[in-house]
Amino acid sequence: MSARQIQSIFPTLEERSAAVFGTMAPTWFQAFDFVGVLCRSENLEAHLQASINAVGLASLANASLAPEMMAKARWDYVKALRLTNEALRSPTSVKKDSTLFSVMVLSIYEMISGTNEVSLDSWAEHVKGAAALVRLRGPEQFKHPVGQRMFLQVTSNLLLNCIQRTIPMPQHFIELRKEAEKVIDTDSPAWRLSGVLIDFTIFRAKVKDREIVGPRIVINQALELDQRLVDEFEDLPEEWMYEIVYTSENPHLVWNGNYHVYQEYLMSHIWNAMRTSRIMLHEVIRDQLLSDSTALIPHFTTGENANRLGTSTDVMLEMQADILASVPHHTPSLLNRNTSAVFDNSRSYFVLWPLFLAGSMDLATEPIRMWAAARLRDIGESMGIRQAVVISEVLMRRVTLKWDTKPVPQLMTCRKQVQARWAEEKPEDIHQARLPENSSLTYESERA
Repeated sequence: MSARQIQSIFPTLEERSAAVFGTMAPTWFQAFDFVGVLCRSENLEAHLQASINAVGLASLANASLAPEMMAKARWDYVKALRLTNEALRSPTSVKKDSTLFSVMVLSIYEMISGTNEVSLDSWAEHVKGAAALVRLRGPEQFKHPVGQRMFLQVTSNLLLNCIQRTIPMPQHFIELRKEAEKVIDTDSPAWRLSGVLIDFTIFRAKVKDREIVGPRIVINQALELDQRLVDEFEDLPEEWMYEIVYTSENPHLVWNGNYHVYQEYLMSHIWNAMRTSRIMLHEVIRDQLLSDSTALIPHFTTGENANRLGTSTDVMLEMQADILASVPHHTPSLLNRNTSAVFDNSRSYFVLWPLFLAGSMDLATEPIRMWAAARLRDIGESMGIRQAVVISEVLMRRVTLKWDTKPVPQLMTCRKQVQARWAEEKPEDIHQARLPENSSLTYESERA
């Protein structure tokens, strides 16, 4: 047998990395059918090839604990950055599908290889870069299925980035979404939910920036959004329902003796998007109520405050429990012990943020925080998603990330409280309200 024949039997490192990438793509990308079109060897451009090599090699390196392979993956990543930047500077290449997809793939590299908090910011930069390309591509991208699929994927990632950082969905993206409605299935649960989540990002950003003020106004708007989320999940198709399995085994993998089984990973992702959003909405409500309970001029009676606080607490704990129950579905070691973690790590990709939120929310007990941190570390070490280890350490150290999980209410002066109350009762007369000059009592925290 000749050397060339022997070489053809054993795949090269690049061929192995491409195979791993192709295996993981169905769970990395929600509408993965476009991946095969873009990754055909006969039209695979250099910048996309380098991006795929970087991600595939990084996955193999994590699975085989091979630092020399990770070094090669980093080299391919740097090469991919250089080639992608060249494509971005080209008037003909900047709008190509391969250029946008290359940027999307680079964001995955940060997820599976990131070893510090800087990688979280790098992931966000790639997401924003992909969003900028989508804007540049304009409505023309919706004329073919690949453009439609990639738009949906970028929308999902951008929404997550906006939620994590308490910033609104960009208006230009909202306008593009209106164009997409002409050709995309708007009846799908994922599409309908994304519409509510866009309004959710705008609301939280306005509360944070004090464009929406007054506890009663903030709470009422939060409850309206919360009801919209509930309504979207009232009449889901039967295949979107999940099975609850009860077990006393594997307490380190299963919290509180039960876990969910979904028909598809995307369904679990959509359910958890709703749950995390409801947690954050009721955190806003809860914080407003706690702040109002110590205000000089409360907006709610003691009984009303307690009832609302109890309801929000119940919702948050219910959503937290459901997120924890969804975690085993994303860890193949429990549901299928014969499945290789190398080829299933991408299923854990979608549970990182919900699990982090469940473990870091104000109502999380110490056992839940420790369990969530342990599961994140296990996902990072056994599934090869290194950012999970970073997030686990953040959770253990109680470090505040740039991810702002909630807008914190600020104490108001007596003057501002009365004006806010007036605005709630007679919003049209707010500019006519006048207070005596000696009513400007200030809390100690305001002077700091």
